[in-house]
Amino acid sequence: MFKGEPHMRNNGDACLAAVTQAPWLRAVLLVALCGLGTGAVVAQDFPSKPLTVVLTLPPGSTVDVLARTFGKELQARLGQAVNIDNKPGAGLVLGMQAVAAAPADGHTMAFTPATPVTIQLHRARKLSYARDTFIPVCQTFENVFFLAVPPSSPIKDFKSFMQQAQSRPGQIRYGHSGTASSPHLMGAELWRAAGVTLTDIPYRGETAFVADLMTGQVEAGMVTTALASQQKLRPLVVFSDKRSKWFPDVPTVAELGYQVPASGYGGLFVRAGTPAPALAKLEAECSTIVHGAAYQATAESVLQNATYLNRADFTKRLDDDSQSKAKLLSILNLPE
Repeated sequence: MFKGEPHMRNNGDACLAAVTQAPWLRAVLLVALCGLGTGAVVAQDFPSKPLTVVLTLPPGSTVDVLARTFGKELQARLGQAVNIDNKPGAGLVLGMQAVAAAPADGHTMAFTPATPVTIQLHRARKLSYARDTFIPVCQTFENVFFLAVPPSSPIKDFKSFMQQAQSRPGQIRYGHSGTASSPHLMGAELWRAAGVTLTDIPYRGETAFVADLMTGQVEAGMVTTALASQQKLRPLVVFSDKRSKWFPDVPTVAELGYQVPASGYGGLFVRAGTPAPALAKLEAECSTIVHGAAYQATAESVLQNATYLNRADFTKRLDDDSQSKAKLLSILNLPE
């Protein structure tokens, strides 16, 4: 600090006044110091009001349960109220549109599966947002999917399932939670890689096809860990990089020789333009919360993987996934 000059914690006007009165060398130094001081003030001031976590899924969903624990922990750590705002609909697009319309100050964020930015951008028309509308802050969960059959099915493993699919082209029906959903596209990619044809039956969420699966109206389904456990289904293969701790005897798609990236993951997003100090603070808090005992316990209770990725790794995963999905969607030519 130079004698007689304003304290660097003063506002930007004070810094500017000091710079204009200082010799050129001291002015250069003061500009740098003022910039650092402004960033520190932003970091200290954030959050300056209650925060809103927009959830793209309905109340009571597994991701909703995780989001509420996340919000509770964030509120305790930041000392500001955190409100969970459920905005489901339009393939998870409505919630993201709400975040896109909010101020870019870090006080409004999305807690959502990745699909609104990895899939819907390639399908939906006239969206009010683009990929660069959002900054991925961190990954907060991994929703693992299985191909499963009911306990009464004669099919005992993936090999026998493939034999059935090869001998009955197009006759095996499998249920999934909606056209162009993550489980639908993972299934479609697997069938292409395996060289078989199945008939997909879309439903409005996985619970909607439980009755048909249990009665044999559909022979198989793309299901979450929770549904497989609750209904005592027989998982044949898991769409994950590693085996599930809840079903350790079920092989991964990679173990069976198929390269089908898992895409049932999600996390926290904010508007592009959010100040860097606020963004850094949210990322740090996200890491602490996701690794914390409360969030991990909640994830365990709903059979979810609380898998954390930092901003850089989460961003790379999203962009790689988006490119993969764009290519797959162009091949499948699905109805809107």
